[in-house]
Amino acid sequence: MEKIRRRVFELLKMIQGNGSFETSGIKNITSPGLHIKGIGEIGFPIPPVQIREIIQISKKAPFGKGRKTITDTAVRSAWELNAEHLSFKNEEWKGFMGQIVEKVRTGLGIENTSIAVSLYKLLIYEEGDFFLPHKDSEKELGMFGTLIIGLPSSHTGGELVIRFDEKEKIIDFSSPASNYKIPYVAFFADCDHEIKPITSGYRVSLVYNLIQSPDSQRLGQSEMSSQVREMTELLKSMSNFVANQPKAVLLEHQYTPANFSLNSLKQHDRPRAELLLEAAKGAGYFAELGLVTHYKMGALEDVDYEYNYRNRSRNKHAENSSGGVMGEVYEEYTTVEHWSNGEIPVLGTIDIGKEDLITDFEIGGDKPIEEEEEGFTGNAGMTMEYWYHYGAIILWHQSKHLELLSLAALPVRLNWLEYYYQNWDNLELNSIKHSKYIVAQFTETELTERHLFLTDFSIVANFLLKLNDEKFILDHCKTLLSAVFKNIHVNNWIELLQYFDCNIFTCIFERVACKSDIGSVNHILEILKALSFVFPQSVEDFFQYHVNYIPTYLDTIELSKLKEEYKYAEDDNVARKGTVTAILKKVIDLSHYKEKDANWMKNTVGVIAKSLSRNYVNSVLAVIVSNEKGVLAEAIRQICISNLTDRTAVKPTPEPDWRRDMPDTKNDREIWSILKSFIESADTQVFEYRKAQSYRSEMESAISRVTIDFKIETIKKSSPHVLRITKTQAAYERALKHWKEDMTILQTLRYPG
Repeated sequence: MEKIRRRVFELLKMIQGNGSFETSGIKNITSPGLHIKGIGEIGFPIPPVQIREIIQISKKAPFGKGRKTITDTAVRSAWELNAEHLSFKNEEWKGFMGQIVEKVRTGLGIENTSIAVSLYKLLIYEEGDFFLPHKDSEKELGMFGTLIIGLPSSHTGGELVIRFDEKEKIIDFSSPASNYKIPYVAFFADCDHEIKPITSGYRVSLVYNLIQSPDSQRLGQSEMSSQVREMTELLKSMSNFVANQPKAVLLEHQYTPANFSLNSLKQHDRPRAELLLEAAKGAGYFAELGLVTHYKMGALEDVDYEYNYRNRSRNKHAENSSGGVMGEVYEEYTTVEHWSNGEIPVLGTIDIGKEDLITDFEIGGDKPIEEEEEGFTGNAGMTMEYWYHYGAIILWHQSKHLELLSLAALPVRLNWLEYYYQNWDNLELNSIKHSKYIVAQFTETELTERHLFLTDFSIVANFLLKLNDEKFILDHCKTLLSAVFKNIHVNNWIELLQYFDCNIFTCIFERVACKSDIGSVNHILEILKALSFVFPQSVEDFFQYHVNYIPTYLDTIELSKLKEEYKYAEDDNVARKGTVTAILKKVIDLSHYKEKDANWMKNTVGVIAKSLSRNYVNSVLAVIVSNEKGVLAEAIRQICISNLTDRTAVKPTPEPDWRRDMPDTKNDREIWSILKSFIESADTQVFEYRKAQSYRSEMESAISRVTIDFKIETIKKSSPHVLRITKTQAAYERALKHWKEDMTILQTLRYPG
């Protein structure tokens, strides 16, 4: 196997991209017509007097240290001006930049990738300034590299040193910039680089982010067909090694998850990835582009305590690190979590062992692309976390695909079911066999997990229609369809009921109704309402059967179970009210089929009016019957009128004095013994409690746990402070407000229109 591994990488090394990790050049001077807010147009070459003017309105280039952004001249010394201060008045500058972009595409070997440039900053390095080795963070979506344009300005020193994969390139702007030329350099974001100290003058440059466009073309394979054939044979020969667990063939570069795709692969990575993807097809593998994420967590060492006490900060690249390093490693593992959007679905998050990596380098030995530091927390020491994201081709053999899917997360299996559905007639994929396996393997336990309540299972209905096998539904799908009933769209249910003998689904509807789940009952009613518009002869008996059972379905849920909005404002209460309203509107619509059935009407009204809370009557029933017509709507309107009449019979009046009822609580007895005489006093409205904070807090907490008309405030004019408790008429004011609202609703229902 080791011999095959070596040959795999020998063959990959033969596949070379057209470019390098960096590219640079020199152009004849073209004035950009650079204007700076607060200064005006800048001359070219830039005279020192104007550079000093720019410095006056600039700020020291910051350096991220933990959560703080500081000026750390031991790490970085330079001046910067943000892009919003800059504008370019010369139209020829656009064409000039376009020429440089084309040179960059060729030099970096990304001719088939559309790229754009986004101005980031203007940087000035004066004598003695420098920047220690670092990596550039990917500052915006699609960023894959950095472009630096040197502006003509006399200086010496300040060489840019770029390193990648044990290679080094030194770019010196001083000579061309001092001789009326414009030098430029571009490099990928994961390259280490530094600015050597300026020995004289000023180094002035524009910094651009290189942004990848998503419309780049895929490279052809004709030029490496012989390598594809040989790689295909190599992959076939290692099929036994790959059989039990997916393997990852690592590429050269690291990538951030946000900007990861085939089009974003750098230098030699793209043609090598395409070679592997093409060869895998012929060798009987599934293969997809993914990120192998290696995680390490250990002790944080060699760091300034000032910036790390109770500090936690996640940073991309070493550019923003505090300078601390990882000592003893506490935890370490490797996974594949991030995948590119390729031709096939993927396997979700999978664990990868060292034995599953096909690579010619040791992972976790270079610089991480992301890191996080955490300062002292309680008795724990400081920790450092590293994330390495290596581009890779993930391989798994097609013969073991179903075994791997059985271990995959449920959304992953649904994605594969969709894939097989779209490729139903592909004999090589065994779409029908694999689809039946996926559907039959869903377990009741996983289907009832709460986090799946938003997962769309409509593809299951599409699959059953395509399969056209009632026996398969009866043998394998009753539990599945019951569990995911409301996760299948109404239109899909209508198609199932029309296509098959709808009676095979009756037990599923009844099982769902017995769950006492308000969302499921709403979904049943939505399906019945949709059926009422279709209403073919084949579903008439099914429709009538379930409409007859609407009172029973409603009785399984507590329609009136709504919290008082004056006390609560939770999203789930608002959502429940919306669902209850939707249910009752559909019941009223469907009741038109049962208006002559007095027993059905009686039972339905009885269930709807089983419990009449104020919130339920006012904000649900009264609102619905104001807009709906029919026998059932009128019956509900009369129930509301009766309920509101009873509630408004006596207008609330204020308490005659300040005597209040003692709270009914078994807790905080000492507190209530202190307040007892105050609460029961008819004349005293204010009580002042002068105690230390701990005593005041204890009393304040006790009051907050009961319902009582008190207003609490802390008076800080003396020491210790005073907790002032004032009796209020809040209960009366609330009751009066409710009474007025109820009267308004009652009048509206009595005299509609």
